[in-house]
Amino acid sequence: MKKVSKAVFVDFKAGYSKAFRILFDLHHHAILQHAYGFCHQREEAEEIVQDAFTQLFVYRDRMRDEESILPFLYAVSKRIAISHFRRKIIREEAVTYTAERALRNPYDTQETVLVKELKDKLEQIISELPQQQQKVFVLNKLDDLSYQEIAEQLALSKNTVKNHLTVATKTVRVKLQRLMYLFF
Repeated sequence: MKKVSKAVFVDFKAGYSKAFRILFDLHHHAILQHAYGFCHQREEAEEIVQDAFTQLFVYRDRMRDEESILPFLYAVSKRIAISHFRRKIIREEAVTYTAERALRNPYDTQETVLVKELKDKLEQIISELPQQQQKVFVLNKLDDLSYQEIAEQLALSKNTVKNHLTVATKTVRVKLQRLMYLFF
């Protein structure tokens, strides 16, 4: 394994992009293999690696020395992979649940009315969001696009997309919780 020079590490901690690129080139393959071991999909592994290196850059001030970089990347990529896996499982369970409910009793009028009301309320809540948050929320939660895909589509930075999504999700969640309380 190649070692990072002290000078590159110091430049990286100072925020120089060339130093970051050297670290990226040095560790990219190892972290990609690590992430691929979790998800077994190249595109998803690449996204995990991208997120891990983003975290490395964001938290570069916490790095004690050049030897702490690779363990940090391994730990963060594992955490991100687990998070991706959880979201995937939740999505699959929701699809299965919805399909089972539709097959069970398609003529359950009360439930159909309730679901329609909830759907209408959700659409109303989403429409009340600021325009940019609304776009980001719909593209991520309903169209299932990644931060990177949304950023490219809307010509925003990935962090801006993340910030819009965080605020929008929190707003929708709070309003839905109030609504669910009233319904039930």
